[in-house]
Amino acid sequence: MEDERNRVRDALAERSARRTTPLAGSPDVYVALHLGDARPLVCHVTSQGACFDDAFAAEAHFRFDAPATALALLGGGGDFFDAFMAGRVRADGHITLAFLLQAAFSDGPGEAPP
Repeated sequence: MEDERNRVRDALAERSARRTTPLAGSPDVYVALHLGDARPLVCHVTSQGACFDDAFAAEAHFRFDAPATALALLGGGGDFFDAFMAGRVRADGHITLAFLLQAAFSDGPGEAPP
């Protein structure tokens, strides 16, 4: 599972590095991405994108049913709320941060959470 965790981290870090436009709203939040039994990935999202740093405590937690679900949803390849309603992703009350996460890992313009 640790190899899968590292693969997801590397893929998401690469996506964030490709961003050419800042994220709207000047975000500054730490989010934990739980991928099954592996320790969570802690992601720091700012207006410049996202980076991973497990040394920090997360302010919000997202739990995905599988690493592939995390990659698909965070890369914009699915509807976060449909996945949420189907039980494929859970959030600790910060579901609106899903928009910010998707923006941080996509190539398009970033949108502030509603």
